[in-house]
Amino acid sequence: MRKRWRVGLSAAVVGCVLLAGCSSTTGVGHVAATTPGGGSIDAIGVTTYAPGQRPSIPDLSGPTLDGSTLSLSSLKGHVVVLNAWASWCDPCRNESPALGRLAKQTAGLGVRFVGIDEQDTPDSARKFAASAGTTYPHLIDEDGSMLGSLRLVPPAAIPSTLVLDRSGLVAGRIIGPIDATSLAALIRAVASEAVNAAGG
Repeated sequence: MRKRWRVGLSAAVVGCVLLAGCSSTTGVGHVAATTPGGGSIDAIGVTTYAPGQRPSIPDLSGPTLDGSTLSLSSLKGHVVVLNAWASWCDPCRNESPALGRLAKQTAGLGVRFVGIDEQDTPDSARKFAASAGTTYPHLIDEDGSMLGSLRLVPPAAIPSTLVLDRSGLVAGRIIGPIDATSLAALIRAVASEAVNAAGG
């Protein structure tokens, strides 16, 4: 329990640090700060990266909670929402139903959601995912190494969410709990951008 408390506190502290320098503007695209990597942070802590400045992440792969296997590279061509969570993390539990709804609402846009279940017990994780409606695949990160390999995400920062464009590059990042409205706007912007780029 002490370990879990420290992880939750770490995520909260990181979120507070990121938000501390932000202005009172709201909404995706209202920029309040710039990251060293060229990303822009809006007033509620959503970091966005412009095309041509988007960082890559490793091709995460491994077993999933439903007993199959998954690699992120198999989802290229889709917008991917990658969410790190655990059943014992209260902010994760609070945001999960909204993620489940967004996954269903945006599937027709070519958006796919993938969870990374952090240092959890499989039975607890499966039960929680089912009750929250997050029926999309969840990679099992038993020792935290998957999350640790994502250099854009501070170690042990859960919940955290990355939005990948159709090439698998990071278009957006949220450290800490999501704001469903802002995440939906970001997802739709990335999905629209990809369609427009393909058509133009």
